[in-house]
Amino acid sequence: MERFYAPDVCVFENRELARAGLERCLEFEREALSRSQEPPRFKLHRVAVNEGDQVAFLEYTVRFLSATGRPLRLEEVSVQAWDGDKITSERFYYEGLVDEGDDPSAVEE
Repeated sequence: MERFYAPDVCVFENRELARAGLERCLEFEREALSRSQEPPRFKLHRVAVNEGDQVAFLEYTVRFLSATGRPLRLEEVSVQAWDGDKITSERFYYEGLVDEGDDPSAVEE
């Protein structure tokens, strides 16, 4: 984040502004990681880049443990607006978490 996010980056969770500014984004991530028993695991599925508009689209899955140790999965799409080598805005699209502890069809990827 320190390398690629602009100082005035705006991050949206679905349609809501969730965090504004690099420092707030770093604080949010540090807090989330401090509650986790282990680092989250990411699997990137697809990427599309429109260089002319400086926009990147990423589809991925995040797996992590809740504070109580439940395995959770988040399937998400991120749309990033870039200005040169910095992300100026990022919007995450997702529906919600899947509790893989209760999902017999969950498969480790």
